[in-house]
Order: sequence, then C-alpha cells, then structure tokens
Amino acid sequence: MDYLIALFLMIAFAKFFGMFAAKIHIPEVVGQIIGGVILGPSALGLIHRQNIVIALAGLGVVLLMFGAGLTCDVDRLKKYFGPGIIVALFGVILPVGSIYLVCRYFQLSIIESAFIGIVFAATSVSISVAVLEEMKELSSSAGITILAAAVADDIISIVLLSVSIPILGVGRGHGNSDALFLIILQVVFFLFLWICYKIVLLLYKIFEISPENAVISSFLLCLFLAGTAEMVKLSAVTGAFFAGLILSQTKFKKVLMTRLKDFGSLLPIPVFFVSIGINMHLNGIYKHFLLFLILTLLAVGTKFFGAFIGAKISRIDFANSVEIGAGMISRGEVGIVIAQAGLGSHFISTSYYSTLIAVIVVTTILAPLILKPIVLWKRRRESV
Repeated sequence: MDYLIALFLMIAFAKFFGMFAAKIHIPEVVGQIIGGVILGPSALGLIHRQNIVIALAGLGVVLLMFGAGLTCDVDRLKKYFGPGIIVALFGVILPVGSIYLVCRYFQLSIIESAFIGIVFAATSVSISVAVLEEMKELSSSAGITILAAAVADDIISIVLLSVSIPILGVGRGHGNSDALFLIILQVVFFLFLWICYKIVLLLYKIFEISPENAVISSFLLCLFLAGTAEMVKLSAVTGAFFAGLILSQTKFKKVLMTRLKDFGSLLPIPVFFVSIGINMHLNGIYKHFLLFLILTLLAVGTKFFGAFIGAKISRIDFANSVEIGAGMISRGEVGIVIAQAGLGSHFISTSYYSTLIAVIVVTTILAPLILKPIVLWKRRRESV
C-alpha cells in the first residue's frame, strides 16, 4: 500500500477511535491502539509494519518522552529518584522470577523462559505518560516517581539483558567482556548527559537565540541524545527524556512545550500508538491460549504489586503507591523491541514469539484502562 494512504489511514483511525474512547470515558491512547489492531493483520490487514511506520512511531515516542522531560521539575525528580530506583527493582524482580517459573511449567526451555521473564521486566512508561498528561497528573509526586522509576527500570532491564547474553550462552557470540564494555558505555553516556546539560545552559546564556531557532536546536538535541542512548543499547526514550529535562531549565520551556506538542500530536504520536496495535497477531492468542492468559495476568499483576511494594518501602502513601503500581504496568514498544531482539538472537522460537507480542499489546491496552480510574479514585480520596 502507498505510504501516504497508509499514513492517512493510521492518523484517521487514531483520531476517530481516540475521540470515541474519550466519549465513553476511557483513555484516548486505548482507542488509538485498538484502531491499530483493526488496521493491522489481526483484523482488516490493511497495514503491516513498514519502514515509514517504524520510523514515525519511533519519532512519536521520542517526542512524547521529550515532552515529559520538559514538564518535569528537576528538583522534585532528584527527590523521588531514590524511591524510583526501589520501585524499579521490585518491579523487575517479581515479573522475571514468576514468569520464568510459569514458562518452565509450560515446558519451555531454560533459555526461552529466562528471556521471556526479561522481556516483562521492562516498562514502557510512554503509555502512562500520555494518560497522566491527559489527566494533568504528570507533575504530581506519583507521576514524577513513575518517571524516575521508568529511567531506572530501563537501565536495570538493559543491564539484565546484557548480562544474560553470556550467561545463557546463545545468541550472536557476545561474551562477558562485551557486557562489561556495554555497562561502561552506559555510565559514560550519563556523564555525557551532565556535560550536555552544562554546555546547553551556557550556550543559551551567552547567545541571543530566537524562539524559532530554539525550537529547531532543541529538536536536534532531542534526536541526538535519543540516538546516542540507542547506540549504547539504552532506550531512545531515556535520551529523549533527559533532553527535555535539560531544556526545561531554559527560558524557552513553554514555547518548546507548545510547538513540539502541536507537531507531535499532528503525526508521529498518533502513529506510535496505532503502530502498537498493528503489531498484534491473533494467532499468538489462539495457538497458546492458556499460556497467553497466564502471562497477561502475571505481566499486569507482578509489575503492579512489585512497583506498589517498592513505593510502600519508600514510605509513599497508599493511594500514590497504587497509582505508581498502575503506572508501571505497560510494556509497549520497549517490550516489542526486546522481543524482536530475542527472536533475532534465537532466545525465543517463532512458535512463542507471536504469543509474546500478543501479551505485550494486551498489557499495553489494559495499562491505561487500569491507571485512569485509579487516578480518579485517588483524587476522590484526597478531596474527602
């Protein structure tokens, strides 16, 4: 199908189903993902994964997380980063352990079971960010803790994946030295972020920059840091988030939020949500239905309770702990990317790959459906 028609259909379905979802009081992102499921091979089969779709979806999630960084309060993020690490740790331990045991019960190999556990260790906070932003909750203490936990979760998941490669002894020939080198590169990346922060603030102070040039240079910084993060095997959203965080310290914060939000919501962000639905294959549900059902329940439950326990250990109150647990459920594009890497490296067989993708997409749809009523419940509880 011509890519222009494909883009027309994706944006039209995203807007229509997003508005319909809002009408029946569920998060817009759920409607947009369902629109993708209908367009994709699971229903109408009009659109399949194409390079243009993958590229625009990647840009959409980068802009979404860049906007989250722009709206974030740096001082509050520092305050909640400690709790965020604890939330992330417990949100990794429970899914990895329980899903590994269930997969072994279903007689999957040790390698496949371990890798599927690692897939569900990751969190795709971009879905939660969209819901929290829609509900004006992103700058709350729970919202900032979710952002902090997502950054920590990304690092833990990637390190876990890197270390597992030599331990499992399969894949593309990576060894212990490769895993150690990758971890060093990731440490260097965070030092590089601090240098970028100092340089950007200095340049904005020295030079008179117009709002138009600020938008262009900020967009370039976002792309550069997102791309650099991917080069060291971190998620692009981590680089984009920190780019937004750096630029939130400049006087152009408001104009950047307005301009880039308008651009993102016009094309890339709707394409990103629709693309998650396009990844869905119903045969992954039919072939291994019981495994699909149990993995879905575990993916939701273990992440929720793991993050909730981490929040409570950090002395966060009950209502905010519940919101944090719900905010960490989604797997989205992060889970899909790790699953695809596992398929290419022979960590998982093609027989279970489509089941894994189906679980990831379903948890991504369920996450905002769980998060929105919890936020409303928390507000009613606080207003009493």
